[in-house]
Amino acid sequence: MADTRLTWHVGSVLPYASLWHTVLRACALNALHPHELPCQGAHPAATVELLEHASRVDIAAFARWLGEPPAAFRWSTLGVLPPWLSAALAVPRPRLCFACLAAGYHTALFSIALLDACPIHGTPLVDRCHCGAPFHAMLRSQADYAAAGSCRCGRLHFFTHETCRRPTLAPGATRVLDPLAAWLDALPELIRSARLDEALGQAAPGSLEWVCTAAQALGLAYPACLRPISFVPAPISTVWCRPRPQQTPSRERLPPPLGQRENRKPSYWPPTPATGVYRALARHVRRHLAPDGARWSARFIDSCDPLAISAWVGGSPRARQAFIDLLWGRAAEPRIEQRRWPDRPPLARTAGELAEPVQADCQVRGADHAEAATRHWLACHAARVSLGALWRDAQARATAAAWSGVAAWADAATDTSWRDSAWLARLMPGRLGFVAPISADWTAAAQASKAMRQLADAARRQARRDTMWAASRGACLTWSEETGWDVVEAIAPADADVRRRRLLGLSDGRPWCWLYRAADGRFVARWHQAPLQVAAATPGAALAGLRRGAHDCQRMGRVALPFPSSARAMTPEPIATQASANYQFFVAVVRHRQGFWHDARDLTDAARCYRQTRALPEGAGR
Repeated sequence: MADTRLTWHVGSVLPYASLWHTVLRACALNALHPHELPCQGAHPAATVELLEHASRVDIAAFARWLGEPPAAFRWSTLGVLPPWLSAALAVPRPRLCFACLAAGYHTALFSIALLDACPIHGTPLVDRCHCGAPFHAMLRSQADYAAAGSCRCGRLHFFTHETCRRPTLAPGATRVLDPLAAWLDALPELIRSARLDEALGQAAPGSLEWVCTAAQALGLAYPACLRPISFVPAPISTVWCRPRPQQTPSRERLPPPLGQRENRKPSYWPPTPATGVYRALARHVRRHLAPDGARWSARFIDSCDPLAISAWVGGSPRARQAFIDLLWGRAAEPRIEQRRWPDRPPLARTAGELAEPVQADCQVRGADHAEAATRHWLACHAARVSLGALWRDAQARATAAAWSGVAAWADAATDTSWRDSAWLARLMPGRLGFVAPISADWTAAAQASKAMRQLADAARRQARRDTMWAASRGACLTWSEETGWDVVEAIAPADADVRRRRLLGLSDGRPWCWLYRAADGRFVARWHQAPLQVAAATPGAALAGLRRGAHDCQRMGRVALPFPSSARAMTPEPIATQASANYQFFVAVVRHRQGFWHDARDLTDAARCYRQTRALPEGAGR
């Protein structure tokens, strides 16, 4: 254009007026063509997008042509939204309020997905004409410019001759949009994870609502003009801190001398916040949550039987914790079985790495302006949240293994979704907020104190003493070196230290006897369930006297003392069916070739098939 000053009424661009509506007004007043709009590229734009992405239109040059200040075009398009918000927050077409349109006004904020009604008039927003055709904010051809200002059906006009020159809506009426604009200005400053970015970019269900809820916890008020959030996210927790960079130790160390640098073995783990948190949590699990994990894991691997492992997990809390540790380690660290079960040095020239979902959760987005100590703090908390989600998933899988009767450990990849490990942070002057779902409980089970253990032991001793004395009162055949054989009252224990022992050296068996100290200091050996006792100065002499007295009683007195049965009670096992034999043979083959990890899926499938076969009634498979 020879004259870069358009016919225009200066001051007629109301706050938050859309570039789409303003360009249509300018086109109608000046009969503009596509190649006549100012563009940022070297060549005129053949296609112009005026709502969501206005990158080809030079807004500053267009404002100069109109004589308007550039500030008048604040939020004239939604192209200022970052990509991680645009896909979930913006509707890719204009939406209109007929009352605002009658007054010659339109704003791009009407295309916010959470906005259902016009905040100025309260009327519902529409995205289609009366004819059913959707509104478009893209000018592609000469026909689009020729029909500028109305729908192609001619039944709906976006402005009249009067409102094309100057809208009749009062500028003060647009103040109700200020909270929405302030909210949109603050959203891009939120710090989030790469996985949450991906969920928002794909418009995952519930992702935008989760961000809005978490932003409210960080002090970002939700505008009242938007629709109420009906999505109920999982309980979240908020952590606040005051960054103090001067108190944060530096992670950068001076390089070692050249001689030591050559002989030093390279570290298996890279020095990242995520690996540091993972190693600390793994050490906490091994020491406090699953102290017998190595022993139980070796038992799992040696068994290779999903049915037996499920029984152990369901019957022993320690086995359950060890199985959770096994599942959690495989989900967090790929190829962990190559170095931990059994414990062996890592392979040469290999480096430890975490699973891809954990790495995505620990990638901090939007904190480039923050200090290094703040980014390190955020990365550590992000790793805590991500690894906590894996721990909760491992707990659920262990519970399913106990209830279903078949243990499954084949899937090393996690099944957690973005919402399980989503987190959001906000950096404000003087403080930093971090919001995430309530993390897993890493607290170890409360251990009894030494005093409590002593009380429990004293109670068990007293109960054993009371049980023995209740069955041993009355007259008793007693032998001692001073008086020989005599019939006296049973000698009572002086304290609760009553011990149950086997009496060896008898041909008829190994009967039980009681050994304790009497009130006079002598030791008493008492036959279990028989009125025979011996008192002597030492425990060995008391047991020897009881053995000799048992011989004398049976030889001279012809008294039959009670002996425990030497034959064990045998429970006959049912004869193995063909399906059971096949299953046991398959498990034995896998155990022989050490295929606990490689054949995990086949073992689980075989166990489930065997359980289904065993559940069928007899003759059903014939």
